[in-house]
Formats: sequence, structure tokens, C-alpha cells
Amino acid sequence: MSSTKDHDPEVIINTYKQMSAECQQTALKINELSQEKDSHRLVIENLSKLEPERKAFRLIGGVLVQRTVGEILPIVQTNYEGIKELISKLEANLATKDKDRNDYKILHGIMSQDEREQRMKSEQRMMSAVKSN
Repeated sequence: MSSTKDHDPEVIINTYKQMSAECQQTALKINELSQEKDSHRLVIENLSKLEPERKAFRLIGGVLVQRTVGEILPIVQTNYEGIKELISKLEANLATKDKDRNDYKILHGIMSQDEREQRMKSEQRMMSAVKSN
């Protein structure tokens, strides 16, 4: 037996808003990581052109550390691959969350103001077409 809480419009809307916020947070994190991935890609491209013995500097926890290109390049490449993998996982997670959110929206008949207006216009056109026949 479902409780009245399951049918409370306020609870339904708050749950939907929470689901939407989670989707938005995940999308923002993906965007942030994509920018970081692009930065790593640029560093890899530039370091790949240099000889491995050349001095290079890497910022680790706010401390600038001197190494060689040969030492830093594999670390940056590993980080790049890790970021790509994390982005893939977050994208899959986002797709699942977005599907769940849309299913919840359909289940409870939630519509945005634009969707509601579009539906009303569509119904009005249908009524006009029926009247003119």
C-alpha cells in the first residue's frame, strides 16, 4: 500500500528538482574534467616534441618540482587517460540519471511551463480542426 507521501505533489516536485540538480552537477563535473583533459592533451603534445633529458617543471600540490621531460611525460599521459576514463564513467552515470529523471517525469505527469503551453496550443489546434470539419 503506497503512502499519501508518495502522491504529495510537493514531494514529487522536490524529488524531480533534486534529480534535475544531480544531473546538472554531473554535467558540470564532466565539463570541468573535459577542460582539464584538453589541458593535459596540450601539455602532452608540447612535451612530446622535446628531448627526454630536457628540464621540465611540474606543479604538485602548489609546489613547483623540477624533473625531466622523460619523467613527467608518462605521468601526464597516465593522468590524461585517467581523466578520459572518469569522463566516460560520468557520462554513463549521467545517461542513467537522466533516463531515471525522465521516467519519473513521465510517471508523475510533470511538465514545464513551455511544455504545458505547447500542449494547450496543440489541443486548441485539434479542437479548431474538429470544429471546422
